[in-house]
Amino acid sequence: MDDVETPGVLERGAPRGRTTVGWSGSGASRRALRWALLEASAVGGAVHVVAVDPPHGRPPAAERTRGEGPPPPRLTVLPSASLAAALAEELAHLPGRCPPVTTSVVTGDAATALLVAAAGSGWLVLGCGRRVGPVGPGDGHVLRRCLPRSPVPVVLVGPQAVLTAPRRLLVVSDAAFAAASDAAVGFTARRAAATRCGVRLLTAWTDPPAAADRAPGRGRRSPVALQRHRTTRERLAAASRRPVVADLVHGRLGDAVARSANVGDLVVAATADAATLPMRTLRAPAVLVPPASRTVVLPDAVGAGGAVGVHREPQRGPAGLSTAAGTQPSTSTGLPARSSRT
Repeated sequence: MDDVETPGVLERGAPRGRTTVGWSGSGASRRALRWALLEASAVGGAVHVVAVDPPHGRPPAAERTRGEGPPPPRLTVLPSASLAAALAEELAHLPGRCPPVTTSVVTGDAATALLVAAAGSGWLVLGCGRRVGPVGPGDGHVLRRCLPRSPVPVVLVGPQAVLTAPRRLLVVSDAAFAAASDAAVGFTARRAAATRCGVRLLTAWTDPPAAADRAPGRGRRSPVALQRHRTTRERLAAASRRPVVADLVHGRLGDAVARSANVGDLVVAATADAATLPMRTLRAPAVLVPPASRTVVLPDAVGAGGAVGVHREPQRGPAGLSTAAGTQPSTSTGLPARSSRT
């Protein structure tokens, strides 16, 4: 997928550090676009919007053969037809300076197109619809297929998230999953070092099954969780060069996030913790950070037994984002693209 080069962006590190937004024409994608523009305007970043039109004439049953639930609903208006007007409206109402914006229109599978575009970006921004359960990002076909495969962090903008540029990073760390949480902590440290956002650390821990059967553990902190909490706080404080508010909370991670997240926060969590976050009621967007490296299997390659390897190396983006995008997939996806500049 080729993009038109926007003046004033390449010399600052794009396209590696740009924000990619998925556009479907829905209200959820509109909110995702608005948040991405606000964030990029605040930090001086660039935005790339990807609209994916469905294949023309594709039979409705084609998606069911993948074993991933029912097919997406038929669209009455193609995403490409609604993008230009929506983008113009959002830019017109944007407070402050408008960031450089590019757009691409792709015909094909939405998840595949977004994963390919995201591999060359700092992060991918997607909207969560209103039909979301009490916890988790929901079962929308694009989210369900992008989250476990994305090589870069994925920002989820929930239906109740207040759309504003982030003022604080609320990094949540589950003491029981140290390896997964390390990716989120590393992302926060790099982001804090490059922006003016404050940092708050929230470490959640629960009793082991045997201990929970004997007595409640609210008054007895886990030594492992406490040590991890202290080490993480010192790491974040050194990176941000400012004091870090830190809380060690006994209980489930999702409950702790629901109580602690405020307007203006950006919740940072590991991709493995996605199912525990209360995205339906969360008042702040959440960015889910994947492991340091992974092999990405594009949805279209699953049936053919193929895999696309994307090795992620930390890089510095134009907005202070430490991107982890790897090389573009070397296999052809068969997705024709049309690009334009806004």
